[in-house]
Amino acid sequence: MKTLFKTLFVAAAVSFAATSCTEQGQANADAAAANTEAAAENAGDAAAAEANNAAVATDDALENTGKVIEATADKAAENTEAAADKAAAETKAAANKAGNKIDQAAGEAKADINAATRNN
Repeated sequence: MKTLFKTLFVAAAVSFAATSCTEQGQANADAAAANTEAAAENAGDAAAAEANNAAVATDDALENTGKVIEATADKAAENTEAAADKAAAETKAAANKAGNKIDQAAGEAKADINAATRNN
C-alpha cells in the first residue's frame, strides 16, 4: 500500500509538473506570438514610413526639376527675345545704311544727268 501511495504521489507530481511545464510553454508561445506580431507591425509601419518619405522626396525632386525647367525656358525666351531685338536693330541699321547709299547714288546720278544736260 505504501508503494501504491508513493506511486500515486509520484504520478501526481509528474502530472502536475507536466501540466505546469505545458502551461508555461503555452504562455511562452503566446508571448512569442505577441512579440512576433508586434515586430511585424513595427516593420510594416517602418516600411510605410520609408515609402512615404520616398514619395515626398520624389515629389520634391519633381517640383524642383519643374522649377529648373521653367527657369531655363524663361532664360531661353529672354535670350531669344534679346537676339531678335538685336537682329531687328541690325537689320534696321543696315536698311538705313542701304537707304542712305541709294539716296547718295540717286543724288549723284541726278547731278550727273543735270551736268550732262547742261553741257549739251
